[in-house]
Amino acid sequence: MYLAWAQKEWEWFARSGMINDQNLINDGLTSDCKNNGGNTWTYNQGVILGGLQGLYEITKNETLIGHAEKIADAAMSNLRFPNGVLRESCDPNNSCGSDGAEFKGVFVRYLGELYFSLDSEHRRSITAFLNINVDSLWNRDRGNGINFGGSWEGPFSWDDDVQINLPRTQVALDAFNAILSTNNC
Repeated sequence: MYLAWAQKEWEWFARSGMINDQNLINDGLTSDCKNNGGNTWTYNQGVILGGLQGLYEITKNETLIGHAEKIADAAMSNLRFPNGVLRESCDPNNSCGSDGAEFKGVFVRYLGELYFSLDSEHRRSITAFLNINVDSLWNRDRGNGINFGGSWEGPFSWDDDVQINLPRTQVALDAFNAILSTNNC
C-alpha cells in the first residue's frame, strides 16, 4: 500500500511542473498549478533525491535513478558559487534564518546516499563536489573549534542566535558524513 502511494506521488510530482527546464525543483506551484518560478532551494533538490533513491532501492526501476542523476547534476552545477561551493540564494548576505541554515544539509545528506546507487562517473562527480565543499567548510567557514557559519564559501560569521548556529554545525556535519561515506573511510 505505501509503495503504491509513493509511486503515485512521484508520478504526480514528475508531471506537476515543479521540475523546471534546468532539472531543478522550484519551491512551489501557482494557484493554477504551474511552476511558480520560485527559489530552487537545496533542500527541495535533496528531498526529491532521497525519495527517488528510496523508491529505486525498493523497485530497482532505473528511470528513477535517471531522474535523480539529472536533478543532482543540475544542483551541483547551478546551486553553487563560481568556485563550486554549494549556496543558497540567501547566503551572500547571511539572511537564511534558522530554517534556511539547515537546507544544504538535506541536499548533501541525500546526495551522499544517492552516491551508492550510481555509476562510477557520477560517483566521481559527487565525490569531487563534496570534497570542494568540505574543504571550503573547514578552511573558510569554520570559527573557533567546530563552529561553522552559514555560507560554506566563508568567511565565517557568528550569529548570537543559538537556533541559527546549532543547525549550521549540524549541516556541516552532514557534509562531512557524506564525504566520509563516499570515500569509503
